[in-house]
Amino acid sequence: MKRMQLISAGVAVFWGLMSLAFAEDVSEIRVRNTGIGPLEEQSVMAFTSLKAGEPFAQARVSRDVRMLQNSGRFSDVQVQVERAAGGLIVTYAVNPRLRINRIAVEGADYIGNKKALELLDLGPGDLVDDVLLGTRMQPVRDHYAKRYFPDVNLSWDIVPRAETGLCDVTVRVHEGQRAKVKRIRFRGNRAVKARDLRGVMQQRRVRLWSWFTNSGRYNPDELAMDVGSLRSVYLDRGYLDAVVGEPVVHRARRKVAIEIPVQEGRKYTVGEIAIDGMELFPEAAVRPFLPLKRGADASMRAIRQTADVIRDFYGRKGYIETRVTYDIRTAPDGTADLAFSVREGTLARARDVLIRGNTRTKDKVIRRELTIMPGQILNEVAVRVSKSRLQNLGWFSFAESALVPTMDPEYYDVVFEVEEMRTGQFLVGAGFSSIDKVSGFVEISQGNFDLFHWPFTGGGQKAKFRAQLGTERTDMELSFVEPWFLDRKLALGIDLYQHERRFLSDDYDQENMGAAVSLSVAAGRFSRLKLRYAIEDISVENVSDDASELIRAEEGSRLKSSMTLSLSRSTLNSSFVPTRGNLSSLSGTLAGGPLGADTDLYELEARTSQYVPMLFGHYLNLRGTATVVEEYGDAESVPLFDRLFLGGAHTIRGFQYRDVGPKDETGEPIGGRTAAYVSAEYNVPVVKNLRLVTFYDMGMVWEEAYDFSGDFNSAWGIGVRVDIPGFPLQFDYAWPIEADEWNDQPSGRFSFLIGYKL
Repeated sequence: MKRMQLISAGVAVFWGLMSLAFAEDVSEIRVRNTGIGPLEEQSVMAFTSLKAGEPFAQARVSRDVRMLQNSGRFSDVQVQVERAAGGLIVTYAVNPRLRINRIAVEGADYIGNKKALELLDLGPGDLVDDVLLGTRMQPVRDHYAKRYFPDVNLSWDIVPRAETGLCDVTVRVHEGQRAKVKRIRFRGNRAVKARDLRGVMQQRRVRLWSWFTNSGRYNPDELAMDVGSLRSVYLDRGYLDAVVGEPVVHRARRKVAIEIPVQEGRKYTVGEIAIDGMELFPEAAVRPFLPLKRGADASMRAIRQTADVIRDFYGRKGYIETRVTYDIRTAPDGTADLAFSVREGTLARARDVLIRGNTRTKDKVIRRELTIMPGQILNEVAVRVSKSRLQNLGWFSFAESALVPTMDPEYYDVVFEVEEMRTGQFLVGAGFSSIDKVSGFVEISQGNFDLFHWPFTGGGQKAKFRAQLGTERTDMELSFVEPWFLDRKLALGIDLYQHERRFLSDDYDQENMGAAVSLSVAAGRFSRLKLRYAIEDISVENVSDDASELIRAEEGSRLKSSMTLSLSRSTLNSSFVPTRGNLSSLSGTLAGGPLGADTDLYELEARTSQYVPMLFGHYLNLRGTATVVEEYGDAESVPLFDRLFLGGAHTIRGFQYRDVGPKDETGEPIGGRTAAYVSAEYNVPVVKNLRLVTFYDMGMVWEEAYDFSGDFNSAWGIGVRVDIPGFPLQFDYAWPIEADEWNDQPSGRFSFLIGYKL
């Protein structure tokens, strides 16, 4: 302790003397050229702020160094401070970069010297040195790697002309030989199929679609990392003695064959599970929650999860910094005894919950997402959940949490550090589908909107305006969502819209103009309850002279006032491209009657979509929908715009849009009061963001309500899915199998959509 005190005192004296020295005035500022090119003193002084005759300031010197480095004019910047009779002499020692007089590329036979020069993005007049050139070489290497040149090597010479400050640069490309990975084999694997092992590797083989994905490039770095990934496959299946050897690479001309030796060892099951070190709680309190049981596979993933469960048991109760380690003892009989050792933490409370880094988003908006409050027991799991919720809001590029000790050892401050990102979007685009034909759109959205405070960001609300104009439709939509209405977890939604749809029929156009307001609330962990009121004016216009009497009778406008109550439940593992889980909903709509207006009807609907994982990463999607709509009161029929239709890319592929079910005497679809539809779609992932599918659709529309009798329409087909976030593409071709009396064996049809239906 005395020695530490002496050292601390010495450091304090040293810094005191340094502070006195640096408090002196600067008598002279010098510039020294440490390079070979010419240097004008003013080109350095233009970036410095320290002046002769002023007190020395370390902060200003540090700023000057940063400014000189960021200027891009110098390869190296150093500062020297010397004491002189009149004060301090400050010298900026810099190595100026040379300007390129001529730059040439040699040896880029495959891509061409001109292309290599373009990738370097350097030309006469640009500043250059070895460091900058080394950075500019990477795009050239990447370009060659995409074309299966794994051994490309780049070198260069910089020949200076000292008297002018210019230089000649020559870049030499040593391309090496092209190499495509044709084969990846494993030697010694019996328990795990080669396909499963290849599935976890970054190194891939050449395939038919490699021209699109650039897969199959030989990459020694990726292959080296794959060794650890392959061993993890065995460890997670209970093969605790598994050894994955060094890959053997055979190169013959342009072909690469990789062989990876594997020693699987035996598979272990869990024997005894011991927990040592639990003094604050009985061991029996945590055992029911352990994911590992006696006799289960001794999976390393499950062993780590078990340690996490024990640690979280303490963390939920406020015992922070609890540590859990484990020891595995294998036996010749194939069992593995596990010993978990607990080092119990200390009980702590949250003194303050602090939020840092938010410049736009209000503290209130962030705090309402947190599950930890000041004064509570410091629940580490709640802190982790809170951080995850902040990350999932879509407002922050970075969210992290930290526990900061206070003067009281029993209290900690919980700090959430966030970094805000852009939450507004302006999108302009064009598209084509087999239903809408050609269309263009403009969309303005803000995911962190604030309706009542300038600059209208930071309130956690969502606002969007979208306009779409096309050959078959014209849409205008304005939507607003307040997720915490009345400071409760109650979502308020407001929608204003105008939809003009010309693709519904060749005999008429339809225009919907209306407004809707909704309230939704969570109804359990996976479910949501929603109540929506809408009022809209619906017009059937431009009716053809050749239209049937039924359709001509629909011409004109109706006012519809409706209330919809819906319950939805989702256990999907992704909202974009799910591979497991279920999405189901039940809804009931009442229009007219006590709600007024011109349309009296009710509608009941049930939907479900189940995703079932299969072998090799494949999965099956089973969907089904049943809907009934019926008039009541004085109404004599269901209006045309509220009838049910099937057919087209969204439902029964292989049939024209809305073409399934009843038709009038002219052959125009007129819909029905009952509809049912089921679909089975088998998905085969090919590469990232690309899937192949095969599907079977079946359904029918019946004229009367609650009438499910009669013929069905069905079709099967194949398709391609391109999973681009924000712009997913669906291509399908379907062949009808069965057709109803109104669809006499139609031929196969191609359909194309932007967007998926879950």
